[in-house]
Amino acid sequence: MNTVNNPKSMGVLWVQYGPYHSARFMALKKHAGSAKVHALEFSNQTSVYAWNRSELPKDLITLCPGAVAEELPFLQVFRQARRAFAALKLDVCFLPSYSPSQSLAALLAAKSLGIRTVMMNESHAGTSKAKGLAATVKRRLVGLFDTALVGGRPQKRYIASLGLPEKKILTGYDAVDNDYFAKKSAEVRNQEKEIRAKYRLPEHYFLSLGRFVAKKNLPTLIKSFRKLLDTRPDCQTHLVLVGSGENETALRSLCHDLRLPVYDKTSAGIETEPTNAESENETPGVHFYGFRQVAENPVFYALADAFVLPSLYEEWGLVVNEAMACGLPVVVSETAGCAEDLLPPHRLVAPHGISADLRARLVQLNGCIRQNGFLFNPRSVQALANALIVLEASPEIREKMAQAGRQVIDRFSCENFAANALLAANAAFEKPAPSS
Repeated sequence: MNTVNNPKSMGVLWVQYGPYHSARFMALKKHAGSAKVHALEFSNQTSVYAWNRSELPKDLITLCPGAVAEELPFLQVFRQARRAFAALKLDVCFLPSYSPSQSLAALLAAKSLGIRTVMMNESHAGTSKAKGLAATVKRRLVGLFDTALVGGRPQKRYIASLGLPEKKILTGYDAVDNDYFAKKSAEVRNQEKEIRAKYRLPEHYFLSLGRFVAKKNLPTLIKSFRKLLDTRPDCQTHLVLVGSGENETALRSLCHDLRLPVYDKTSAGIETEPTNAESENETPGVHFYGFRQVAENPVFYALADAFVLPSLYEEWGLVVNEAMACGLPVVVSETAGCAEDLLPPHRLVAPHGISADLRARLVQLNGCIRQNGFLFNPRSVQALANALIVLEASPEIREKMAQAGRQVIDRFSCENFAANALLAANAAFEKPAPSS
């Protein structure tokens, strides 16, 4: 790309800064050279997330402190954003898409000052709901951006379908601090006995981590786990759910209906005197650990046998990044935004010596097997159960998938985010082709 200018002052605006945003921002700032990079957020409060915000970028600018981000009036955001952008003398600003109204207000504030804009977006065809006039309006809004930084290939195809030229769309938006998760999970494994006892974690378990809301599709996971236990009566693998949300009561009720033991572990890890006596005698069941901060997640990843993301739809699914960075095989809904990029179509080479039954199941899973895990139809209980059965029965397959996953996730780092963010920022200054 032929650029006519390099930005000297860049802003990175998110709804609210949490651990994911801070890690990406710091990587961008590190790689930005002499350019100044400024962190901005709509508010320091949000109705969705309860992140620990102890490690935030220095000089973070909160446009509307004290208000709930999702409830901020359009005009207030427009005025505050315009004032901040002008004071910082921004050349380019990274913005959290064009929706909801707060994002649109920030976009229009930037445009009113002649600031180049980069759209940060995770949407893909599977999450798009706009039809008719709404779709036309969306195309117009996308056209207001100079460039875009999106998750991966499905997201790039979708934004290109809305009219933004492909050469103006960079990927790599969805990244976590891989080194942090790899390091922390290694530390946990080095203290496995003590930490497993402290958190009362079973010896073997599959893990799912996220909000307990409808789109996460946890009932399908619980039903698939029941099928695993029915298929393999001697199975000693449990299901661990980390998170909270409006569907928790219904999920616990479903476990009871399916004759699955329910273990309330919401206080585990808090007790001063760890004990593993209870966990050693537990019948395989479902463990509810409640909401945990991102910094605590490596505890659960490090000691799990595999990670499962069963969502009906997902813009991306950063928990899959985390799990792979921690060295886990992953079982991911084929409708998740990360599925195509994080589980590339390279087949697993099955280890020698596995049983005939396992080989037969792998044949049944043909087309769903990847070198680092499995894809599955999120509306099929049996499809997910088949993947769980194979993983539960074969430590060798789990290890091969874990090793492959570490190599895949290296390409989705915060450093990759920073490099492509800078390309997107520079591309925002590319002269349009002269009209014929």
